[in-house]
Parts: sequence; structure tokens; C-alpha cells
Amino acid sequence: MTSKPAFRLSLASGLWLAAGLAVAVGIAWLAWPRPLKVETDVVDRGPVARTLVDEGRTRIHDVFVVAAPVGGDLRRISLHAGDPVDRGQVVATLGPADPSLLDARTTAAAQAAVSAARAGLASAEADADLARRDQARIASLATQGFASRAALDAADAGLRAARARIAARQAELRGAQVLAGSPAAGALRETPVRSPASGQVLRILQESRGVVAAGTPLLEVGNPAEMEVVADFLSQDATQVRPGAAASLEGWGGEAPIPARVTRVEPYARTRISALGVEEQRVSVILRLTDPATAPPLGHGFRVDARITLSEVADALRVPADALVRQGDSWAVYRVDGGRARLTPVRTGIGDDRHRVVLEGLSNGDRVVLYPASTLEDGARVRP
Repeated sequence: MTSKPAFRLSLASGLWLAAGLAVAVGIAWLAWPRPLKVETDVVDRGPVARTLVDEGRTRIHDVFVVAAPVGGDLRRISLHAGDPVDRGQVVATLGPADPSLLDARTTAAAQAAVSAARAGLASAEADADLARRDQARIASLATQGFASRAALDAADAGLRAARARIAARQAELRGAQVLAGSPAAGALRETPVRSPASGQVLRILQESRGVVAAGTPLLEVGNPAEMEVVADFLSQDATQVRPGAAASLEGWGGEAPIPARVTRVEPYARTRISALGVEEQRVSVILRLTDPATAPPLGHGFRVDARITLSEVADALRVPADALVRQGDSWAVYRVDGGRARLTPVRTGIGDDRHRVVLEGLSNGDRVVLYPASTLEDGARVRP
């Protein structure tokens, strides 16, 4: 009769003991350190280049501004931007200005100039008539022996000078008539304006018809085959760039970079204000396309990103830059070894945006932790 309660007590104690063991195991399992999930990458071999990148603008090396050689009435230009032109081709035409466009003051001055020119011409003709009669009289006396040879030469010279003054006064009269818009001006021929070089029309600066002054820019002409890029680098970066350095153009609208090469580093720095309002010293670096014939159709003033290669290692042992952490004044990485992260000091060389050259500390094929958290410790268990 007394054994049943003892059995029940023993069974209850066993159940409580099993429950306690289960709770202890659960707590131990929850408290047991688990491997940290990390992102990893492999140390491999490949090219590494140290580069500089900055914004640039394309430009045609020689841009010719075609201007009006004389003042006059510009006929409407029929060309459009992008049209091809040849050297010597007529790109614009200038005719005589319409006299009705002159104001009253200018008209009065022009008419006065015409009257003065006519008076001067009449005076020159009178002087020439007198010189002609003097020359004839002295020539007659010279044939009779009553005038010297010197007197005859002087009379001949006076006649030639008088005729030259007539020609000068006639030219002055024609010029005055042109300014006054007289019928003599209408007889003038139109003035063609020719392209100084072969290429394309870049811009039409004066398309519509109108009266223009001498020297007025009409259009711009350039050869797209002579395309170059101007990129403004910080002066401390430009000191590292040398003519002949390899470069590429990115961000131009396509996927593949365009090969280019540095041709010139200008020796003059300019002060520029950055977007944050900071004064910067910028130096213009000039690049030329390596093969303009196969390059995409870039126009004048297009925006690109110029990437210049300062140094390059073709086959280097490299580690991802995102795996590096500071260890004092040097670098280190967390190398994955047997499921644990081992803090490994490394010595690095040049690098680009993605990799650094490994000089000491790692081997090809080693796996390293990317973006290591500040809580990651040496020897911690990790799981890629």
C-alpha cells in the first residue's frame, strides 16, 4: 500500500528533472556563440591601376568664327548646325545696306560727304586742266629752244600729280556715295563670305537677314575629327599627370570607355569655386582620342568623365579594398581560416576603386571578410 505514493513521487521528480535539463540545454544553446554571417571575397591576381577621375568637356581643337568682312545687308544663311562645309565654300552673302535704314543725322552727314567729294573732284579736275595747259605751253617752248628740259620735266610731273588727285577724289566720291546709299552704291556687287576650313557648321550666330557691322560673328566652323577633351583637375592632382599618360572617357552616354591619351598639362592654374563654396586651384589637362575614326559621335561641349592612369600593374596579387581595416598606421584584413576570422596584417601597394596590390601578408586564393563590422574580433567564428 505504501509503494504507490513512492512511485508517484519518483515519477514526478523525474519529470521535473527532465524539464530542468531541457531548459538548461535550451539556455545553453541560446547562449552558445554562433558563427557570424559575413560577406567574403577571394584574393586573386589581375590588373590594378591608380587613376584620377574628374569632369571634362569635349571641344574641337580649332573652332573658326566666321565674321562679316565688311558691313552690309546680310542675306539669310541657309546652312544649319551640323551641315558639312568645305574650305572656300560660300557660307554667307553680304549686300549693300539699304539707305532707308540710315537715320536723319547719318543721312545728312553722308550727303554732306558726297557734296564735299564732288567739290574736291571739281577742284582736282580744274587743277588738272591748268596743269595740262601749262605742260602743253612749256612743251611748245621747249621745242623752240625757249624752255629748259628741267622746266618741261616739272610740267610733266605736275600734270601726272593732277591726274592722280583726280583719281583720289573720284575714289572719295564713290566711298561717300556708298555711305549715302546713292544709286552708285547699288551697282556694287555682293560680298561672299567663305569658310576658312573644312568641317561642320557648329553654330549659326546670325541666321536671319539684317544689317550687320564689319566683324560681326556669323557662324562657327570646326572639324569633328580633331576632337579633344579639357578636364580641370585639382592642382595637387595635376602635378602627378604627365603628357602621354593613358586615359579613358567615361560617362559619355555609352557603356564602353573611349580610349584617350594626355597631350598637354597647362602650366597655369585658375581659381574656381566648388559647389560647396570652397576656392580650388584647377589646372586644365588636355586629352586627345586615341582613334577618332572609331570613336562615337561626340559633339563640341559634351560632358564626359576623364579617367587618367597614373600607374598600373598588369598582373598583381590583389585584395578587395572593402576588406581592409586600419591597424595602427598599417592595414590588416580578416582572413577566413577554418571557420574563424583571423586578423592578418598586410602590406599594400597601389590601388584603384576596387582593389589594392598585396605586397606581403596574403596568398592567392585566401578568402577575406568584406565590410568587417567593428564588433568583429580576431578568432571569432564566421560563416560566409
